[in-house]
Amino acid sequence: MSNVLLKSVIILAIIVGSIFTAYTIHPAYAAPQFVTVTSTNTGGATVISVSNSASNTADIISFTLQINGGGTFKSFKSENGWQGIKTSTTLAFSTTNPLKPGNTISFEIKTDQQAPTFTWKTSDANNVDRETGEIGVQQSDNQTSPPNSDNPGNKPPQGDGSTQTYPTQRGILDTSSFRIIPSTPTPGSHIRIVGLSFSALANLDLYVGNDKIDSFSSNDKGNFVTTVLLPESEQSGSVDFVLKDQQGNQKTFSTNIKLPQKGHMSTQQYVPLTLNVDPIYHRGETKVISGLATPESTITLTLLDSKGNPITTSTVQADSDGKYSTSDVVPIDRDFGKYTVTASDGKIQVTKQYSIVTTHNISVVPSAIRYEPGQTVSINGSSISNQLVHFVLMDPTNHQIYAKDANVTSNGTVSMSYKIEDSAIKGTYAADITQGNDLVVVFFGVGEDPSPPITATLDKLSYQNTDKPVVSVTGPSSSTINLIIVDPSDKQKFADIINLGSDGQASYSFNLTSYTPGIYSAVVSHAEEKVEKSFAVGLSTSSGLILLNTVKDSYLPGDNIIIIGTANANSLLQISLTDPNGQIVKSIQTFSDKTGHFSSFDFSIPSVAVPGTWKLDGTSGVNHVSVPIIVKSSKQAITVHLDRPSGIYTRGDIVGIAGSDAGITASVKITINSNSTIIDTLPTSATNRGDYVTDWQVPRNVNPGMYTVQASSITGKAVISITIQ
Repeated sequence: MSNVLLKSVIILAIIVGSIFTAYTIHPAYAAPQFVTVTSTNTGGATVISVSNSASNTADIISFTLQINGGGTFKSFKSENGWQGIKTSTTLAFSTTNPLKPGNTISFEIKTDQQAPTFTWKTSDANNVDRETGEIGVQQSDNQTSPPNSDNPGNKPPQGDGSTQTYPTQRGILDTSSFRIIPSTPTPGSHIRIVGLSFSALANLDLYVGNDKIDSFSSNDKGNFVTTVLLPESEQSGSVDFVLKDQQGNQKTFSTNIKLPQKGHMSTQQYVPLTLNVDPIYHRGETKVISGLATPESTITLTLLDSKGNPITTSTVQADSDGKYSTSDVVPIDRDFGKYTVTASDGKIQVTKQYSIVTTHNISVVPSAIRYEPGQTVSINGSSISNQLVHFVLMDPTNHQIYAKDANVTSNGTVSMSYKIEDSAIKGTYAADITQGNDLVVVFFGVGEDPSPPITATLDKLSYQNTDKPVVSVTGPSSSTINLIIVDPSDKQKFADIINLGSDGQASYSFNLTSYTPGIYSAVVSHAEEKVEKSFAVGLSTSSGLILLNTVKDSYLPGDNIIIIGTANANSLLQISLTDPNGQIVKSIQTFSDKTGHFSSFDFSIPSVAVPGTWKLDGTSGVNHVSVPIIVKSSKQAITVHLDRPSGIYTRGDIVGIAGSDAGITASVKITINSNSTIIDTLPTSATNRGDYVTDWQVPRNVNPGMYTVQASSITGKAVISITIQ
């Protein structure tokens, strides 16, 4: 295969897996427009023409279209050696015959819309994103155009078939938020931009101050994770990162740009042998057994059944930091009950137990199937005793309206209640109830009888081709559901129908004998509804480095944790959240995509969390990474500290003053005091995380002695001593 073909395949895989959503490293925004994209619509078909300017220095080897407004691609035709991969909302084209400067290529596309609008993107042979933009189609026949101020009667356009851009929906909502990683970046560095609760497939522009540095889109759930390059021309100091949609709505993240500083190596400390095991297992799951031991030592792990008989024995080696981990696959036919894991380093033995339970530990029902605004919803049932159950209520627009952690009594009962707002919208509400890895969903109506949407769950995330996956489906009573299995190349692999019972439920299993390794999708549909669930076949754990990051380093009880990372492409991983007492709060299995990237929005800090140092562990095979996170008290007050632990400075020195928990974007007042006399005052402001950073230069005429630095904000006051020599 030629180098060009190889690159085109790689680019196409990257585009299909992550275009417009996550993990694409964009160059700094460039103004020159070398690629022109136009579109016309005749007889229900859209013709897209892509022209590479003669003044461009780059060949175009890939072109990607994303349909806006919830439309769907139906079919396409390409020419001159260009090949395409289609999903419902994205078309990705690549070629072994690049589009040279001065040339034009055309594609014929059919959608389910009369006048579709698109977001487009091009890349060159080096996998560098060249340009992106939006186009709208003007009809060449008498089609209706969208209403606007220039066409108040919504009359047919009188154009000549040229490109027309239509208005788009609001991209930034009142609930939208975004952050940057790291929170205090340095000029010339790559930063991650992570956003939540935007409109689906919204086109967004990122500014630093008044400088536009990138453009990207949210995914179909209104979230995004993307990487951009912070220009080296940016100056250190306070700065606003501004995100704007196409209508001018914006969100701001305030922070500080810092000059690079040298880090300090930490010293290695000895820790005793520890063992971390998830207390709840299900058949077919892959769990992670991990812990700490003497660096470079060998740990023997033994699994015992409920009678104390050994089942398996294996060894694992601790790394240079004393960390070890291994995967534990639970056979699909293993008996239910309690099991014991022992870890031994030859001197010390540590023991933990876990239980293999049925598919669902939770059994709950609402007290009624219909409520009226102002009434109280009660959900009662049973689950594993003395473990937290997490309740999340979603309204008919799929927005979260309530969340609560509830304790299960020693008798195994659990309940929650929620008073419906008087202004609540009518429709079908969903309650997601989670305990550990177990999730059940119940529905109820507000102001009308519920009409539960179709749902689909798989009994596992990862399979071997000897397995038979089980799809559990819910929907309208006695209805017929369509099932399609889509293979890694986005082609239909298998199709069948599922007949639901009078209770609106059914389970369906299928064979994987002919399935090659990769990531597949189970698409379940009924009428206008569709649910898609991804699953892996034949994937293995990674043999390479795992990188795991979080949006921020400190959290409050109830906060969501956004996780992003990289590993080998198409690899299985286990991610676990552990509290300061070494108890695993939650553990899930996931997999990396074709580009090696993975992310998770499934974790949150419990509402009754113990303050302290928690950790997130990512494991794939023998590879393991651990990231500490700080959980603070919900009543945490402002803090202040200096850049020198000694607190000793001389006249003329620059004193770095920083702190946290000042309040989100709150004003912070720094005062330098000598006894009761104020020497200097430094006003500043906190970031969206409540952190603040500022500098103070010690005056050359100040008298030597002991001084205090006081920081005050809406969350209180904090004081630290400083010595000037």
